[in-house]
Amino acid sequence: MECAVSCGDENGICEPNPNPLIMAFRFAVFGLGEAVALGGMLKERKVKHLGAWLGAWALFLTWPRYLICARCDGYGKRCYPYYLGKYTSLVFPQVEGKDVGNLSFAMEAFCLGGMFWTPILALRKNRRLLACYLAVMQVVLLAHFFHACRWCAANSDQEWKMNCPNHRTWKKIQG
Repeated sequence: MECAVSCGDENGICEPNPNPLIMAFRFAVFGLGEAVALGGMLKERKVKHLGAWLGAWALFLTWPRYLICARCDGYGKRCYPYYLGKYTSLVFPQVEGKDVGNLSFAMEAFCLGGMFWTPILALRKNRRLLACYLAVMQVVLLAHFFHACRWCAANSDQEWKMNCPNHRTWKKIQG
């Protein structure tokens, strides 16, 4: 079973929620990857890389969440991309009637790129840590693609999501 059904909203409408076991696995693997990155940067004394990585995280959790998640139909819900809809509802008000533009996707790509590539640059001289980080992050990316992206393509009807390459890929696979 991939999702559980929750009828906890005020209207009594039941909505699918991500399977807690799958989400626990995804969070655990993601946490392991971040621990390897953080530990590796500290071990290698890559302070500038650590600062850039933390800056990318800070940016990711603010502006792109407002530009994307506050406009998404997953706002306020425990959505498949690591419950970011719930997080966003605690930090930002919902934005109605505004489309998610190209700036949103550019900011998201910039943040995710910084969060993924900065540890690679910091750990490039320590091949063991680099290989460990890359292996764990490959599992993170595959789990996200096969869990969150697949669900979004099957269930979301928001037009702006067609700009997402993963959404388009799953739409083609699912027919």
